[in-house]
Amino acid sequence: MSIATTTRTEAPTETPDETTAAKQNGPFRILALCAQESRYAVQLIFLLRFTVAAAALVPGAAVWLCCVAFTYLYNGISDIGEDRVNGSVRPIARGALPVPTARRVCLLLVALAVTGGALLGPTTCVLTLCMLALGYAYSAPAFALKRTTPGTMVAVFGSGLLTYLAGTADGPGRLTPELIVFAVALTLWMTLVGAVAKDFSDTEGDARAGRRNWTLQWGSRRTAVLVTLSSLAIGGSLAAAAVLLSAPGLAAPAATVLCGALALSVAALTTRPGASRTRRRVPYRVFMVTQYTAHLVTFAQPIS
Repeated sequence: MSIATTTRTEAPTETPDETTAAKQNGPFRILALCAQESRYAVQLIFLLRFTVAAAALVPGAAVWLCCVAFTYLYNGISDIGEDRVNGSVRPIARGALPVPTARRVCLLLVALAVTGGALLGPTTCVLTLCMLALGYAYSAPAFALKRTTPGTMVAVFGSGLLTYLAGTADGPGRLTPELIVFAVALTLWMTLVGAVAKDFSDTEGDARAGRRNWTLQWGSRRTAVLVTLSSLAIGGSLAAAAVLLSAPGLAAPAATVLCGALALSVAALTTRPGASRTRRRVPYRVFMVTQYTAHLVTFAQPIS
């Protein structure tokens, strides 16, 4: 199946509105805009992944949030063209956060993450460097893992596992069979469901940017079927593992993921290709709510 012709886009430059914003924004306003650009919902879910493995909030969580914030802030810089086509209202796309300012904050986040990781020990330092490298490779023009669905999956799978490992390394938690099953299942949920469903609502901008994700290559219908099968397989497998391991801590997350998979399947399969961007965004929102809930229930009933 043919896809849109790749277009060459110029490097983002400041518009007059962005220049004015740069002069008006104070340091706290800039930090608030950077936090918004790096997506509060994503920051929080990474924090939940970290603390599920760590079993406590520890200094390493701050280091890890710097890594995640860098990843998404840099992604916002690199995605400015397609984000504007897709009607994004995030700060960089709407011109509230100038690109040069965002780049400087990215450098600051990298410096904080590397310094903090080094202070917390060699294991955390290595994991931090891996996370930063993966975040850079996702958006950097030289690698641009984001351009294809398999590339996105590599970045998502790696970031998920690295987060659980970092939480275990920095906290009092330990890698039990139950935690390993949970971490793998929820990482696959990110990789095979979220990494694909996120593209349903952004086809216009992705096509203009010459991306080769599955929604553009195979069409939204086929991709929706694939997401449905993946979500049900992950939910069913996690439920089966909870029974086989006799792990009560896995029961609630398994039930959550399975219910989420059913809801996501209905949303994905009933969304028409010509639907509004908001409607096409529903499967991804179901994915996000499911992973939030699956992590939150582990605080009521610990996994191990």
